[in-house]
Amino acid sequence: MARDMMKVPASCKALVLLALAVAAALLVACGDRGPQQESAAPAAASTTASVAPEAPVAAPATTAKASASGRLCPNPPPCKTGHDCSNYPFHPTDCWTTEYGPAQADVVVGPKIGGPVRSTNMLYCSGNTYALCFFSGPPTPTGTSSSNKSLPCVMNGDTADCTCQAYTSGPNFVDINGILNRGAYFKTVDVCGQDGSRCKNIVNCGPRGDLPGCDKHIPEAPVCKYVKEQSPSNPQASLMPDADLISTFSFAMSGKGGGYKLGSTSCDGLYAGCMTAPCFYGPGHKSPTTDGELVECRCPTYNGVNQIGQANQSCSIAGDGKATFTWSSSNTVQSTSGQ
Repeated sequence: MARDMMKVPASCKALVLLALAVAAALLVACGDRGPQQESAAPAAASTTASVAPEAPVAAPATTAKASASGRLCPNPPPCKTGHDCSNYPFHPTDCWTTEYGPAQADVVVGPKIGGPVRSTNMLYCSGNTYALCFFSGPPTPTGTSSSNKSLPCVMNGDTADCTCQAYTSGPNFVDINGILNRGAYFKTVDVCGQDGSRCKNIVNCGPRGDLPGCDKHIPEAPVCKYVKEQSPSNPQASLMPDADLISTFSFAMSGKGGGYKLGSTSCDGLYAGCMTAPCFYGPGHKSPTTDGELVECRCPTYNGVNQIGQANQSCSIAGDGKATFTWSSSNTVQSTSGQ
């Protein structure tokens, strides 16, 4: 090239040198960017490959929505300021109990998505009457038994009127992230920790409450007392105003002899979050409550990722021309922030 340049007229040499300089600069710049783009792409692919088998595809979007729209509840809760941690007067839980959603989303931060519920979020309660809504949704019976009852959840504005079954004994569990009474939520977190691990829960007690870790030295969650003492005539001791009983979770309908088999159907859309929702006896109710008695629960609704508690179900429920139906559901996720 040097010999060729000797033949170029002097007036053109400056232009040629300038062109060569520009070309060299472009090559350097492209060389700097190329390796970075190539190394970044495999890293992103590797991250996707490691996370995808464990988490729903929509989980990142759910987290992003929470961080953009939700105001997280204070941790530790403001229990040292007096009435902020009182169940009465009632105030709804208007802050987000997790980064994945508010109380009405019924989020369970668990060790395994789609597997058995084994999260310290599920607080152990006993000795109380409660409603079980986990299998409510369609206007026709679901489950494994022909004797199962119709348990529809009918949309009614921002809530769903869900038909559920009442039970009077045995272990039942409250998702700490689904407590709809703000003062009761704060007090429960203050005693049990944000994840529920300092109180009796499904991990240290087991589904039947018979594990050695479920001893008298571990406190029962404060929310259990409010559920147990729920009464429309005693709002000072209750979790929800005017309600006859409270919706929690148990294995009464899916354990030995139960008509339902626990499973998981992943969905993304509107669902009823019935955990700690207020429930009411029908006009024909006579005391005492009988196991399996039908009650009506007024469940808040939430739009997002969720998992129906039975396998092989359709996320959308066909209407009957008179009403719109939705599932009672929840959202089990794996923590990305150490909760």
